[in-house]
Amino acid sequence: MTRTAPLALSPSISREFAFVAVATVVGALLRIWALGRLGLVHFDEGVYAISGLWAIGPQGLSGLDPMVVPYAPPGFPFLVGLAFKVLGPSDVAAILVSVTTGSLAVPAAAWLARRTFGAGAGTAAAALAALSGFHVAFSRMALTDASFLLCWLVGLIVAQRFLERPSATRGIALGIAVGVAQLFKYSGWTLGAVVPLTAVAIAVSDPSRRTSAYQMRVWGFGLLAAAIAAAMYAPWFAFVENHGGYRGLLTHHSGYVGSLDSWFGHWSIQLEQVGALSGGWGWSLAAWLPAVAGAILVRPDSKGWARSWRGLGLLAMLAAGVFAPTFPWWIGLGWLVMAGRDGSPGRMLLGVAWIGLSVLTPFYHPYARLWLPIQSLGWIAGAGAIAGLVAPGGTAIVRFGLRSSLLGFCGLAALAQGLWLTPTPSLAERGTGVLAPSDSLRTAVGRALGDLPPGIPGLRLLARPPATFYLGGRAAARIEPDLDGLLHDQGEGAWALVDLAQLRQSGDPAATTARLLEHWELVGAYPTTLNPVTLLDVDPAAARGVRPAEADAPLWLLRPRRIGGSR
Repeated sequence: MTRTAPLALSPSISREFAFVAVATVVGALLRIWALGRLGLVHFDEGVYAISGLWAIGPQGLSGLDPMVVPYAPPGFPFLVGLAFKVLGPSDVAAILVSVTTGSLAVPAAAWLARRTFGAGAGTAAAALAALSGFHVAFSRMALTDASFLLCWLVGLIVAQRFLERPSATRGIALGIAVGVAQLFKYSGWTLGAVVPLTAVAIAVSDPSRRTSAYQMRVWGFGLLAAAIAAAMYAPWFAFVENHGGYRGLLTHHSGYVGSLDSWFGHWSIQLEQVGALSGGWGWSLAAWLPAVAGAILVRPDSKGWARSWRGLGLLAMLAAGVFAPTFPWWIGLGWLVMAGRDGSPGRMLLGVAWIGLSVLTPFYHPYARLWLPIQSLGWIAGAGAIAGLVAPGGTAIVRFGLRSSLLGFCGLAALAQGLWLTPTPSLAERGTGVLAPSDSLRTAVGRALGDLPPGIPGLRLLARPPATFYLGGRAAARIEPDLDGLLHDQGEGAWALVDLAQLRQSGDPAATTARLLEHWELVGAYPTTLNPVTLLDVDPAAARGVRPAEADAPLWLLRPRRIGGSR
């Protein structure tokens, strides 16, 4: 009886696997850096942390706090609740969900890049994802974005497989992937939308897939996928209908949608935000240098690059990636939109996704976090370009002509934009980098509670939801929706805890502060700092030149002023 020898991985695949594994570990270490000094600071983080308390409530998931409805579907609060069950309710447990999913995005990006552009692209994408300052910043916060990006990357892989060979099994997998994405972010529908759009593009550009057999499978099993995605989302739709109605939710979100006139301004601001959260040229060098080195390492046919024009191309890419933090968007324009000789369904899917998101995203309010899926497509495009320059062939081929000219134009445009942004230093260079501590609000709430005298009937709270989470029932709190509540009803001797980040939303800071202090006496002030992501959400244009004072948002402990000798 002949014994079959075990299958062995080729040296190049083994090296690529090892490189991606190391990049994943490095990425995880960066995201978990100084975990004990991380805390909740963003308004939305408090909402998700409070919503995650379903896990320790008597009703379980059915007791999910409906306050989360305007912010996100239940996917992220569900994971936060699971973390609370395992680790106990804390800010660190909530943040660990993003740390974990953000770290897993590294091998997911590598997988997507390798199956799209071949050997070498996986290592390059892993390095770009692991060391992306922009992505690290969101992976260290209890926001939905790191978790959603993982769903997005895995969903693109599932969608590629479906478009390459449609079948019932792959249609079911696609439906599940789209359903999961929709349960993590309201924009998750975009994953499902790019699939039929790509199917149309394939029918137009690929004669081999215009056959009735392929078209019947892709549309028939696509409808199956849509039905499964809708069925997965239906329980949340019903929940929203029972808590304000889905029409009200759509009306709420439509208030954030701009017009055609605002598109270019929003696009420009979001690219500036990418630069502000990039961490500076040191982070970019740490990402692009191993991306190039990793691609060279795993390609056995990469020896000729140093003695040809491809070596100059790699140096030019390295320079653009280091000095132009917006280069991932520009390389996406040059490498994904024009499929060139590679008209594979997987490549076309990424091109359609890049075009669709790049057009749609700037119509919405320019929140930096909305740019993450586009940024991830930039990693994949950059990885494909690196792999093509290191060893041309297969799906990553580079040739002179219209496409290489477009790539050169995109590189020059990225460098020009990088030089334009250079006079405005990144937030990292202003001392509020992506690895900076974010526990100041937790410390401030603890100090304020320590200064409360015994016998106080409670606290009036005008603060970000993280402050409510940190109070954790240690003091009876009445949440005020706005400043007017504090001014017109001073309660029965209750003190107040006011967050200046919230007070600034009530109008001119000087005028609102003066009105507040006419009725309340300041007892204590406790410094807190808005981290870069929160600061850019409060003021998206802060990337253009923020003053240090804008990041300061102290908590004030107040007591009612004495009126006529009494309180």
